[in-house]
Amino acid sequence: MKKPNIILIFADDLGIGDVSVFNPQSKIKTESLEQRLAKQGMFFTDSYATSALCTPSRYGILTG
Repeated sequence: MKKPNIILIFADDLGIGDVSVFNPQSKIKTESLEQRLAKQGMFFTDSYATSALCTPSRYGILTG
């Protein structure tokens, strides 16, 4: 079985409506994200944070 390529995009203070792949009227243009990743790969619309602060969430992602 071929191992998948995984790209994790971790952004602070970014809402689902801020990215044009989910909201075409977004002020943040993400054409490369849409054309290359979203159309050819998989993306998720739901996630959970380990804390209301960003540092514990980042630490959890980096260390597992």
